[in-house]
Amino acid sequence: AIAASGLVVTYTTSGIFNFAHGAFGMIAAFTYWQLHVGWGWPTVPSFLVVVFVLAPLFGAVVERVVMRGLVGASSVVRVVVPVSLMLFLIGVANVVWPSNTVRSLQKWFGESSVSVGGVNVSYHRLIIMGLALLVAVVLRLVLFRTRLGVAMRAVVDDRPLLQLNGGRPDRTAMYAWAIGASL
Repeated sequence: AIAASGLVVTYTTSGIFNFAHGAFGMIAAFTYWQLHVGWGWPTVPSFLVVVFVLAPLFGAVVERVVMRGLVGASSVVRVVVPVSLMLFLIGVANVVWPSNTVRSLQKWFGESSVSVGGVNVSYHRLIIMGLALLVAVVLRLVLFRTRLGVAMRAVVDDRPLLQLNGGRPDRTAMYAWAIGASL
């Protein structure tokens, strides 16, 4: 649900279906592993750096360098470029983190679980469900209660009109890609 929210944010603000969204997640997961296991960073700082610094920065750079040039492009180009980006990211991951090495992570809370309605549910899954709900609420608030959210919705409806009214559609799209990559 969290990853889908990121995909929806990027699609609704740019009109480009990000076929590379899963590859963004793969790069983020490998980066977390590198920071935490490879370089010995503690768990929480590794997570925070990946989710709140590197992923949004990566999303913003991808929007600025690759996706911004697709505004007004044909449907075929708007499909081929994200697919090409996905293949590029998979190739980069294979070079940086070769697939012949096993990489594993321990669960943050081990195998601890709680009984919910007679079903044992791990703390890990409960936290994921809680975070998914939190992301949905925060995105709703951002989209309907902030200036950025109004601009994000406006860029979908009428990009030139937003620009005529002093909005910055390119910057808005960059923020949306940063948020999407982080999710």
